[in-house]
Amino acid sequence: METAPVTPNPPLTPRRAIDLFETKLRADGRSPHTVASYLRDLGQLERFIENRLHCPEVSGVTPDMLNEFLVSEEVTRKPDGGLKSECTVNKVKTSVKSFFNWLAASGHVPSNPASGIRIRHVYRPAPETLTDVEKKRLLKAISNTRGKKAFRDFAIVSLFLNTGIRVSELVGLDIDDVNLPERRITIRVKGGHTAMRFLNVHARRALEPYLKARRKTPVETRALFVSNQGRRVSVRQVQRSFDEWLAAAGIGKNISVHGLRHTFATSLLERTGNLALVQQSLGHRHISTTTIYAHVPSEELQQAMETL
Repeated sequence: METAPVTPNPPLTPRRAIDLFETKLRADGRSPHTVASYLRDLGQLERFIENRLHCPEVSGVTPDMLNEFLVSEEVTRKPDGGLKSECTVNKVKTSVKSFFNWLAASGHVPSNPASGIRIRHVYRPAPETLTDVEKKRLLKAISNTRGKKAFRDFAIVSLFLNTGIRVSELVGLDIDDVNLPERRITIRVKGGHTAMRFLNVHARRALEPYLKARRKTPVETRALFVSNQGRRVSVRQVQRSFDEWLAAAGIGKNISVHGLRHTFATSLLERTGNLALVQQSLGHRHISTTTIYAHVPSEELQQAMETL
């Protein structure tokens, strides 16, 4: 009995390998933003190894080739010639390492040429936060202003200060995501998953009247927070409104909406001294991330970590 000849697998080109990796990322439930970020970085690599190094197969990529790519102007320079930040370069390194880790683990390449890439930790200064006095001034400036926008923004700022959710998570909230009797909201987190966040008494008091009025608003969207045009508010709209309220409250700090998440984390750590609780409330996978967010004087931080 004759056996059919075995057809060898065609060479795996960089483009085909990136397409397969994209499918893997989507199958893992990675967010569209994360997938797009990987594809941008790997697109740079694809052009470099094909145009500059004339390497038609990913199995032919060597550690020296990757080193040459990582120090190239495509990776290290901006379009105007200025140097890119180390964080930006690290992001490309992370994409390349993840890509080749998967290729090696899947048997697409005989060895991992990215195993020697080192990503140096970059210190990121903690963002500005609001003091307790400033928080009260901000909320008072909003509550003392009449109108639908102020009514909505009081609920928004209160939710930020009392839950620590991200602005992307806030604008993604729908009416049905709020459960006041059970004192929780359901948010959509990174990776396309959902998570629960607790609503304390301050958040509930701000949300209850707003939610009652929102249910009566005759708009098609189920978004919790809507614009004057009846559409879901955007991240940019939330930031712009926040800047206006800071000015109205006479707060001159250079703080973004994300700084309210940091304010929440710092306040919670100061009151509990428990980094694990702060980690859980922010939804961080690693407590090292929480120590960056919850930036407190070193003695307080040491004392908090002693209790873990």
